[in-house]
Amino acid sequence: MQKRYTNDFFIRRGMKVRDIMEEFSKAGFSARALGEALEVYHKMLQDKGCVKILSIAGALVPAGMRNVFLEAINNKLIDIIVITGANLTHDLIESFGIRHEQGDAEADDVELAKKNINRIYDIYLPNKGYLVLEDKLQEILKKLPQKTFSPNKFLRELGKHVKDRRSIIRACFKNKVEIFCPSITDSILGFQVWMYSQDHKLQVNPQLDTRDFLDLVWKNKKYGLIILGGGVPKNFVNIMMQVSGKSLNYAIQITTDRPEYGGLSGAQLKEAKSWKKVAANALTADVVCDATIAFPLLVASLI
Repeated sequence: MQKRYTNDFFIRRGMKVRDIMEEFSKAGFSARALGEALEVYHKMLQDKGCVKILSIAGALVPAGMRNVFLEAINNKLIDIIVITGANLTHDLIESFGIRHEQGDAEADDVELAKKNINRIYDIYLPNKGYLVLEDKLQEILKKLPQKTFSPNKFLRELGKHVKDRRSIIRACFKNKVEIFCPSITDSILGFQVWMYSQDHKLQVNPQLDTRDFLDLVWKNKKYGLIILGGGVPKNFVNIMMQVSGKSLNYAIQITTDRPEYGGLSGAQLKEAKSWKKVAANALTADVVCDATIAFPLLVASLI
């Protein structure tokens, strides 16, 4: 990033989100990192030859980020999503009419269990959500072609039958945004598909996402990645870069994990340059921040 000679940023009446984000870039610490992330993202969008990938891990749909992802999709801020099966499960639960609610992180979890309420830190989800998911999903699965799918192709077919306009799965189908879920078996959605497959020919093979993703990577020249939280989605994209001989030209990481313990989710982007997953001259920004704060600010600034 270009060096600046002031660490003062100014707050004034009537500022827009984009204004304060640009002021952040003049400061230090996390404010500067977030401001620099906006610059990287903006240059990624200006590069018309760049394929923009968003990787999503952590309980971000339960945390209320669903509409933020929709804005990113509808405003063409991303071309590909790589997401966990858990987030897709919660997207479908919301689509079928069961809402996540604000709760209490200090609640008595034994008492919550008696009331059939599942807690995700300070978010509650009635266990009824999983019962409704099973009923509605099993109905949809009967309507799909009874064959073996990759998660990518399966989610495209599923998106045709989801009616909720706020659904991530539906929005990806409508906007021709490719969606991948290499960890689909690690979710209730994956379990429901497996259950259905015991008596039907419909199967979902997670390994086929590798084929479908590489088909896209080999067709394009430049790549940008926005990483929310790390995990399997982050690693999947990085491995696909590595095995294809490609490298990310732009990369933004938003995580609260630390690099010192060797975990992938905390690994800094510069580390990926040693693996050639990120290009040596790539524009990067590491933001140590809760994704529920940082990503909405980025999206609001860019739309």
